[in-house]
Amino acid sequence: MKKLLPHIILILLLLTIPIVSSPDFDGTLSVFRVPPFQREFIRFVLVIIFFYLNLKIFLPKFYRRKKYVLFTLFVLFCFGGMVFLPTYISPENLFPEEYQKIQMSPSEISDPNGSFPEPSMEGRARFRNFAPKRNDGSYHQMIFTSLLPFLFSFLSSFFIYRSNEKKELEKLKAKAELLNLKYQLQPHFLFNILNSIYSLALLKSDDTPDGILKLSNVMRYVVQESSKDFVELSQEIDYIKDYISLQLIRTDSSLDFSYTEIGEMKGLRIAPFILVNFIENAFKYGFNAEKNSKISVKAVVQEGILNFNVFNNIVNENITDESSLKVGLKNTIEHLQQIYGEKQTLVITSNGKTYDVDLKINLI
Repeated sequence: MKKLLPHIILILLLLTIPIVSSPDFDGTLSVFRVPPFQREFIRFVLVIIFFYLNLKIFLPKFYRRKKYVLFTLFVLFCFGGMVFLPTYISPENLFPEEYQKIQMSPSEISDPNGSFPEPSMEGRARFRNFAPKRNDGSYHQMIFTSLLPFLFSFLSSFFIYRSNEKKELEKLKAKAELLNLKYQLQPHFLFNILNSIYSLALLKSDDTPDGILKLSNVMRYVVQESSKDFVELSQEIDYIKDYISLQLIRTDSSLDFSYTEIGEMKGLRIAPFILVNFIENAFKYGFNAEKNSKISVKAVVQEGILNFNVFNNIVNENITDESSLKVGLKNTIEHLQQIYGEKQTLVITSNGKTYDVDLKINLI
């Protein structure tokens, strides 16, 4: 109903144009009894009807599917209806007995001063309608008077249709790009997680069973939620915490790690896998068992806005898979821009010693 309301209002506004612009309009609805106005009003209504028929049916059902013959036949049929239907409903020539009905009463002919009043609006219109017409040009005149509004209706509906079609193609292209980015991100994360579990297995660590459980949770989340455009923020945060747990398994006391979560996460939705790349980069560059390492992750939700901050000091400069990390970061930034546009701000600050990511997303 919300989508229909603007169209209904627009149609009602358009229908006032022939009324207020008619020379027979006297501020009342009596203008609808005037045959010339009736024909013009009917023609105007048909123009509007054709506009929507062409936009919603003819162009998408026939033109788009290259059924040009059917499309042309329907358009010509509508044009013919616009030419002849108004005259059929409200004939141009009155019969003589109808002319008797518009005779003025004696009181209308003159007043005591001997002056003649102006004929009534209906009388003028009917007399004009009764006036003789040239038969040789009447059909040409009807066609010409119908042609301009018909062309305007046809061209405007055609341009709107092409504009909508272009927007639809852009949306499909954007969706395809998002899927491509998403599928590039997911395997990258899984490979790094598997490396963590492999390291635990080699060490025969007691944390291996818990690590496998966390890995199972992460893989289940990736499989079940990867096809969705949006997921619950609380689910995404749980996924991130499982991912962090897997990363912490392979660290030691040399890492100063902190995680902070503030605010109500329930009821908000976010694009999946859009935050974890920043955490992955922090562990890659911010942890070195031979150096003092510091990583902090903070997720704060306030009034529907997610403030996500990841900080690390840079203790690893020679990363073997640095190119893949840069690709992952580039894909994440593009992913953010594609989905949230101006509803997100990303500030990345690095001075060679520390790396700070500050992301804000309006999730409402």
